[in-house]
Amino acid sequence: MPDRVTLEPAKRIQVKLAGQSIVDTARGFVVHERGLPDRYYVPRDDVRAEIAPGQGAAHCPWKGDWKHLDVTAHGTHIANGAWTYYSPTPLCEPIRDFIAFYETKVQIEIG
Repeated sequence: MPDRVTLEPAKRIQVKLAGQSIVDTARGFVVHERGLPDRYYVPRDDVRAEIAPGQGAAHCPWKGDWKHLDVTAHGTHIANGAWTYYSPTPLCEPIRDFIAFYETKVQIEIG
């Protein structure tokens, strides 16, 4: 299903952890997937937090293989606070190794 997932460049994505900025980028992507809320992916180089392997991984037939990431910044540690597609499908190749954060664990602002 080629229309199941679409990607588009985002104008600006900001992410805050414990009220402190950890991402402010104009190089991210919005991923639209039918039946799910929009997800925001940012380049790993634009994340000002410690990123470490988390627990859990899986395969999405539309986006590829992903794994959880732990996020630590400003004295706050969030286990499995984000994820990354390390082996994406061809459609999602632009977000390879980009990071998406769980909106229930950080504050995400879109500009």
